[in-house]
Parts: sequence; structure tokens; C-alpha cells
Amino acid sequence: MRPLTFALPGIRTLWRGAHPGWFPLLLLIGQGTMAAEPAAAPAAEVEFDSQLLGSLGMEIDLTRFSRPDFVPPGLYQLDIIINGKEKLSQRLEIRAGETPDAPRFCFKASQVEQWGLLVERLPRQRTVKRLLKSDCIEVAALVPEASFTMDLPSLTGSLSLPQAYVGRVRRNHVGPDQWVEGINAAFIGYNANLYYSDQRGTSEHLSGNVNLNGGLNLGGWRLRHNGSFEGHGDYRALNSYVQRDVTAMRAQLTLGEYFTPGDSFDSVPFTGIQLASDDAMLPDFERGFAPVVRGSADTNARVTIRQGDALIYETQVAPGAFAIDDLYATSFAGDLDVTITEADGRSRSFTLPFSSVVQMLRADASRFSLTLGRHRGDNGDQGPNFLQGTYRRGLSNTLTLYGGLIGAQDYGALLGGLAVGSDYGALALDVTGSWARDLPAESGLAEAQSGQSYRLAYSKQMDYTRTYVTLAAYRFSSEGYLDLNDMAVLQGDNPSLVQRERNRFQLNISQPVGELGDLYLSGITRNYWGGEGNSSSFQLGYNKGFAWGSLTFSASHSLDDDGGNQYVLSLSIPIGESLGSPRLGSTFSYQEGQGHLIRADLNGGARDGRLYYGLYASHGGSHYGYGGNLQYQGAKTQLGVSTSQGENYAQYVASAKGTLLIHEEGWALGQSQGETMALVEARGAQGARISQGIGSEVDGDGYAVVAGLNPYRNNIISLDPSGLPVDVEIDGSAQLVAPRRGAIVKLDYETRIGQPLLLQASLASQEPLPFGADVVDAGGRSVAVVGQGGLIFVRGESGPLHVEWGKGSHQRCRLDYRQPEVDPAIPYQQVAARCLREEAQ
Repeated sequence: MRPLTFALPGIRTLWRGAHPGWFPLLLLIGQGTMAAEPAAAPAAEVEFDSQLLGSLGMEIDLTRFSRPDFVPPGLYQLDIIINGKEKLSQRLEIRAGETPDAPRFCFKASQVEQWGLLVERLPRQRTVKRLLKSDCIEVAALVPEASFTMDLPSLTGSLSLPQAYVGRVRRNHVGPDQWVEGINAAFIGYNANLYYSDQRGTSEHLSGNVNLNGGLNLGGWRLRHNGSFEGHGDYRALNSYVQRDVTAMRAQLTLGEYFTPGDSFDSVPFTGIQLASDDAMLPDFERGFAPVVRGSADTNARVTIRQGDALIYETQVAPGAFAIDDLYATSFAGDLDVTITEADGRSRSFTLPFSSVVQMLRADASRFSLTLGRHRGDNGDQGPNFLQGTYRRGLSNTLTLYGGLIGAQDYGALLGGLAVGSDYGALALDVTGSWARDLPAESGLAEAQSGQSYRLAYSKQMDYTRTYVTLAAYRFSSEGYLDLNDMAVLQGDNPSLVQRERNRFQLNISQPVGELGDLYLSGITRNYWGGEGNSSSFQLGYNKGFAWGSLTFSASHSLDDDGGNQYVLSLSIPIGESLGSPRLGSTFSYQEGQGHLIRADLNGGARDGRLYYGLYASHGGSHYGYGGNLQYQGAKTQLGVSTSQGENYAQYVASAKGTLLIHEEGWALGQSQGETMALVEARGAQGARISQGIGSEVDGDGYAVVAGLNPYRNNIISLDPSGLPVDVEIDGSAQLVAPRRGAIVKLDYETRIGQPLLLQASLASQEPLPFGADVVDAGGRSVAVVGQGGLIFVRGESGPLHVEWGKGSHQRCRLDYRQPEVDPAIPYQQVAARCLREEAQ
């Protein structure tokens, strides 16, 4: 007989709660007792003959190990494949069933919602409603003729649902019941810079600034404040506000100093209250604009949708007409190539023209904002009180209507517009009318003003030339038109400073030139009534990538006071292929009126990404310069130093950036910034690295701060145990969380601390311990299983341990062994142990 070998597959993260003693047992079994098929053969059922154990008085149930697809109970993060096509990532709880080969796969109602299941079509609606309230929904009990199977090595699950009960699968959708509000906590994010300059004719050498963003979370409310210390310690408060989710409306309620949305009217700062839609709360396929793809299939066909060379969607459809309305918003332009492949191999294709502008929405989608407050100037000046409301709605696949109004003292504005998608591109056109009265004589304007502003936006990709017009926007305002910012200046202390825009033109174009590279053109021009402050700047560029590096050329033109033509040629060459390998760059630039400049750069970093360095040297005319910088991403902060030297000047800079988080159990420092955060707690796991953030790791108190999480989306936060002492084990190395915007969520990672021991155990009578018996701690929790030859793998500080192989007192004993001295050079130590029966103690 060939020896039986068990291959422990690469276990992905988020396997939590599984029996900790089964893994060493499988390894021990793998030393050889029975035959098995080669790994390439289909998984065969094996059976352990327990008659020999029974003859020795060991009544142990080994049926749980008789199947290669046996799955220990616990929590698993799986890729769920629905009917062989759609894929979702869901966290599944597996509970022990009546028999080892029949575990219970427990889903939650929020996960069932993501399947696209048409619940109202299911039979036995009373039972369905009861099951959906349960914390363990089994597929077969909920849906007739449905099934679920799990593949442990790849951590995937196959879900089969009858087509009659399946609607649209909600890809990557996280329902509101899964959004985590987080804990009560406070934080301060800081970005500090200290400068020392030595320049000819300057007496001020030392300066600095500290930018701060702080917050306090209490329940569902979030208080935020932004400010900075500048110069000699003078503090400037930028804004403060309180915010919370309004889940039912998929909106944010904000009170305090904030900004109005800029999708209809120009954004203005205000102090007051605002209720506005939050796109982040919507599923990915409802954000932005994408067209509905319609067609028909003769059989169960595969539909493939590409945009250029990129595959953006693929699905199976039933015979008959179909409509795909859950495409992700990929870009503002780029026609969609649709291919329908029938079951018999026939295929046909068509092209769906696609362009959009920011104002466009999907059919039946809507966005709104309502603001009541007072205009807030850049220096804290108070402007007029105002009420502003905006609304957009997608009426069809090609038409969106939008509008808005502003009402203020002595001022009013009304906006109306539409956005249209067509074969010739996407176009948005709107008109805003304004009325103002009682204007101050110092402004040089009439006492009453009225006028209109017309705005046009366009987006299109020309397939034949592959010219991509990402944005072409033009606005014309009549002489009598005033926006709310203009009105605030007119009602302020210096009404003569008002600048009324007349024309504004923006353009962004990219043009691939085959294998020769890519061209782009971007620019903006503005002029004002009265001719003061006119400005214009355009840039034409070219870039090309090669096997040995990249080449970039740009030419810019500016009509500003200190502007002129400028030409820049840059070359970048990597030195080495490993992570962090240096790159050598060189730049030649010429600017009218200032001459030429030649610059050489060398940038690189460490393999782990924590350390980054840069060196440069430059020469232009009779002037020269050189310098360098060093950046380090530590576990608790990001540190940087830099210097710049040249003729008649020298500058030295030191910087620090990070976050201080204060919670009910203490405080923790983090290296990254962002208002949506996670507080990781893993006691004893000092030095364990965090998946998010280069250099982020657990500190000596067992905490880590992870900032910049994606709100309303699943974030996987995992710990890398490599490098931890051998006496520390993390039980479940990753967790999945979907925080609300601005939430501070706490993630607890259970750790086991103790010297790993391999016990060679036997009964006091020298009889071997029953193979497969459970090893339990003082609380009755199973911590290990007896393996072949009485071997038991445990943590040496697990407290009193007992072995159980039946219900009778004679089928239980207490392990007695000596704790050896810790030897860091040995991964685990083998120790002799005796198991004393209860009656012998």
C-alpha cells in the first residue's frame, strides 16, 4: 500500500474559527497509514477503520476525516460563483452538521440580496420570510432545487440557482445592513514641515507650518475640523462641521462650515446646513453613467462587452431579448463593442456609441442637494444668507434633465439644462439667469443687474482616428450676469474688487499615434468684463514608452503676467528590475525670458517600500543647484528630510506626517491619513505588518491605525504574521469590513501567546492515548486533537488541559507536563507528558 499523503493547500486569508488542532493532526496522519490516489486523480473518499481502536477501548468517531473535502467549522472569505458566471466575494459561516460530511453553510439575508434572487417568486412565502430573519440561511432550504458546494483549497463556492428565481446579480454591492458605524473615538491628523533657509538678503531663516485635521465620532455623528499653524505659531481655522449619514436617502446631512456641490452651480463655501446625495453609498453599477445594452439571443448565449481593448463585462443570457443595465462607469467616452456568442458557436457583433458628460445619469436615477446657510469668504468674511437647491434625473438611456435655484437677499438665480448622449458624442447645455438689486455704487455697476450665463460641455471619442475629447466646455456670461460669489464680493467691504467672468473655455484631447506614442492637448482660457485678470494657458505634450525607459516632451504657452512659452524634454531610465530599483532621469527645459535648465535625477527605494530617496543636480546659464531627499514610512509616522543648495542659497526641510487616534482604551499612532479608519487590536502581536499601508504594523500595546479605507465598500484588513515570535499565533489573519463614511471601526484579532510544544503523551498506565481524542482547556474549548503515537501540538501557556474520548469519567484525563525554558532558536520543543485519569487524581 502506498503511504497516504495530505497536501495542506495554500490557505487564503479570512479563515477564522476553524479547529486549531486539526492541522497538526493531518500532518501526523500524513506520516502514513493508508493508501490514497495521486493528487491528479479525482478526490476519493477514504475511510479510517476504527475497529483496531475499538479493540483497544478507544471509541473515537473518525468519520470527520474520511472525506478529502471535509471543511472545519469557522468563518471563510469565499469567491461565490453564481450559476457558473457571476462572481461575488462573501464571508460565509460554516457550522457543524449532523454528520461530518454534511456541514451547514450559513448565509445572511444581506448576502442573499446580492445574488439577485427574486424572493417574491419563491414558493412558501411564509417560510421564506421566516428564513430570511434567521442568522443561518441554508440555500436548499430557501430556494427549491438550489445547491451550494465549496472548494476549500481555492476558497471558492459554487452556487446553483434555478433560472426562474434569478434576477440581476448585484456585483460588489454591500447593503446598508453591512455598513459599520464604528466606535466612539477622536483623532488628529498632522502634516508638519520645518524650514531653514539661508538666502542672500534675507534675515528670516527659520519657519514652519503644521496642517491639522481633527475629528470626533460619537454614535452616527462625525465632528470634523481643519486648520493650520503658520509662521510664528499663528493658528488659522479653515472649517468645522458635523456630518452624519441619511441612509434611507443615500445622502449626507452636514451642519457647519462646508461647500455646496459643483455639478450645477459653481461650488461656494457656506456656514449652515446641507442635505446632499452621496454617490459612494450607491452600488458601483449605479454610480456615474453607462448605457443600457440591448439585444436578443437565440440560445443560452454569452454576451461580451469591450471598450477598446479592455473587456469590461461578460455574462450569460437566456434566449430572447435582454437588457444589460449594470455596466460600471468606465470613462467619459469610448464606443462599446458587443459580441453575442450562441451556444452552437455562432456569433454576431455590433457597436454601441458611448459618450457621457458629468451631468448624465442612468435612466430613473436621480441626485439632489438642498443648502440653507450663509456665504463664507476665504478670510472668514460673511456674505449673504441664501437657499440653494439642485436636482438631476435621468429620464432615459440618452437624456438627463437638471435644474436648480438660488434665493438670497437682493439676489436670485435659476438654472435649467439637459444632457444628451448620441452617436456624435455627449452634450450638456444649460442656461442660468440671475437677478440682483441694491448694488453698491462703489462697484461701478448699475443698482440693478440681470443677465444670463450659457454653458456647453462635450465629450466624444472618434473611433476612426481614436481622438479622445475628454472635455470640451465653453461658458459665456452676459454683462449683467452675477453668480453668488460675485454677489458676496459686492456685498462685502471691497465691492470694487469684483471680477465678472465673460468667457471660459476648457479643452482636453488625447490622440494615440500607434506605436509612435501618445499626444495630448489641454488648456483653459478666461476673460472678464472690463478686461482685467484675463488669463490663458495651453499645453501640448507627447510621451512614448520603450523597453529601456520612457520619453516625454511638452510645450506650454501662458498669457499670464509672468508667463511665456516653455519647452520641456524628459527621459527616464530604470536601473534594474527589482522592486525599489533606482530610476535615472534627465530633463532639458527652456523658458522664454529665463533661458535653459538641465537637470539630472536619481530616485529609488528599499525593497519593502519603507525607504525612498532622491538626488538631483541642475545647471542653467551661470547658475547651478543640487540636493536630495529621504523619506521613511515608519509604523507610527512618515518622516522626511531634504536639502537644496545653489548659488547664494541653501534650504533644509524636515517633515513628519501621521495620525493620533484616541479611543476608550488609550491611544495609538498611525502613519497614514484619512477620515475613514480602522483601529486594529492584536494583543501580543507586536511587529505584525498590516496589509494596507507600507510600513504599517502593530505597536507594542497591540494596536495599529489604518487610515484611508473605502467607505461603503468591503475592505480586507489582514495581518502578516511573518517575523512574529514563535510563541505568538494570530487566530484569523484577516477581516472584512465595510465602514460608513468617516467611521472608525475596531477590528479585534484574537492572538494565542505561549511556547509551541509537541507533547508525547500517554496514560499513566503507559497505554497510548486514543487517536483522534479531543484536547480541551479549562473552559471546555477544544484546542487540539490527539494524533498518531499520542502526539499533541499545543501552546505551552494554554492552562490546564484535558483529553476526552467519551462521556464517562473514565474516558477523560488531565495532561501533566513540565513547561520547558523558552529557546528562541527552536520553533517548537518536544516534551513528554502523562495523562492522569480523573479518578487517579
